[in-house]
Amino acid sequence: MGSGLSGMKGLRIALLMSLAPRKQGSLEDWIIAFCREAARRGHQVDAWLREPMLPSIVSELKACGTRVEDLVEFERSGLLSMTRRLAGHDVIHLNFLAPRSRIAMAAYATWPTQVLYTAHSDHIDEDEDVVRRSLRWVVNQATMVRVHSLAGVSEHVRIKEGRRFGLHPHRSRTIFNGVDTRRFHPHPRSQPGGPVELITVANLVENKGVHHLLGALGRLRSPRVRLRVVGDGPAQPSLRALAARLGLEHQTEFLGLRNDVQELLGTSDICIQPALAEAFGLTVAEAMACGCAVVASRIGGIPELIQHGRTGLLVEPGDEAGFAAALERLLGDPVLRRQLGEAARERACASFELSHTVRRHLDWCEEAAGQASLAPVRLTAAPPLPETGPEPRASYQAGPHAS
Repeated sequence: MGSGLSGMKGLRIALLMSLAPRKQGSLEDWIIAFCREAARRGHQVDAWLREPMLPSIVSELKACGTRVEDLVEFERSGLLSMTRRLAGHDVIHLNFLAPRSRIAMAAYATWPTQVLYTAHSDHIDEDEDVVRRSLRWVVNQATMVRVHSLAGVSEHVRIKEGRRFGLHPHRSRTIFNGVDTRRFHPHPRSQPGGPVELITVANLVENKGVHHLLGALGRLRSPRVRLRVVGDGPAQPSLRALAARLGLEHQTEFLGLRNDVQELLGTSDICIQPALAEAFGLTVAEAMACGCAVVASRIGGIPELIQHGRTGLLVEPGDEAGFAAALERLLGDPVLRRQLGEAARERACASFELSHTVRRHLDWCEEAAGQASLAPVRLTAAPPLPETGPEPRASYQAGPHAS
C-alpha cells in the first residue's frame, strides 16, 4: 500500500476521470493509450469513468488489463469506502474533477499514496467581496497540501492554477493534451471552385461560442460555404433557431455526436473554434493534425497552439466581424489555406503527438512513486498573465468537447 516502491516494481495506478467515453475521440484515445503504456511498463491501472461508456472502448481497456468501474457509483459508496479502495494504490491520477470534490477528498485521505492532479479547465473564480476572497485564498492554499504535483494542459492553465493554489514552480508542469496524428490526418479535400467546407466541433454550450460563428457567417453572406456543426449539448435548439433566423439553415448541418470526427476534419477546408474560454483547445489540435486551416479565438491556451499567420488565424473572442473577415480572407486565398494547414500539421505532429503525451504522464506517475530520476523538471518561467476583460466561468465538471 502507498508509495515508496524501489527499482522497477509495477505500480498500481488509480485513474479517475469525470468523463463519459461515449464516442471515439482524442480524450478517449488518451485513456486507452495511457492504460496500454502503463501495461507495457508493468503497471496496473484501475479506471473510474462516467457512464455511458462506449462498449468498444471498455473492451479495449480490459484487453490491456485495466479494471473499469463507474465513477458515479464509486462516489455513491461514500467517503470512507472510496478512501479504503483508493488506499491500495501507489498513485492516484485525478482528471476533470474539482479539487475539493468528494472524490478528491477521498484521494487526499489515502496517505501516503501520491496524488497527481491534472487541470483541464480555465477556471475563473466568481467576483466576491474581500472577506470571501480572503477565505477562498486560505482554502486554496490548503487544498493542494496532499497533492504531489499539478499538470496544466497548457502553460496558461499551469500558471493560473499554480498561482491559485500557491504552488511552488517545481510542483507544477505543463503536459499538452495529445492527438493520435496517425488517426487524425489530412484527407482529399474539395476541388477548386466547389463549396468550401467549414467545420466546428464542440460541446454545444454557450462558452464554446458557436452562436458567434453563426453570427459571423450571417455577416459574411457567402453562398460558397457549408458549415458542419459536430457535437451535442443544451444549446443545440437555440443554435438551430439562430441559423434559421440568419438564413443559414440550408448551409448549416448539425451532425450531433460522431465517431468519425477525424474523417470530417480531414475533409474540411477550414475549422473554426470561436470559444469564449478554453484551457487548451483539443479540437484545434485535432484540426491542425488533419491539415485544416484553423480560425480560432485568441483566448486561454489556444495561442500556445496557433502562431497567428503561420499555423492558423487568431481572432478576439466574440468578435463576429473579425471572424467574418478571417473567413473571407481564407475563402479568397486557397493557397494560404493550404499553407496554414500544412504548417499546422507539422506543429501538431511535433508538439501534440499522443504517444509523447502519454509517456510524459506515465513518467510523472513513476516520478511521484519514486521510481524515476528526481532531476528537476525544466519549466518555462511564468510570464505575467495578459490583461483581459472578464471571462465566463468555466466549470470543472463541464468535461471535454464532443470531438
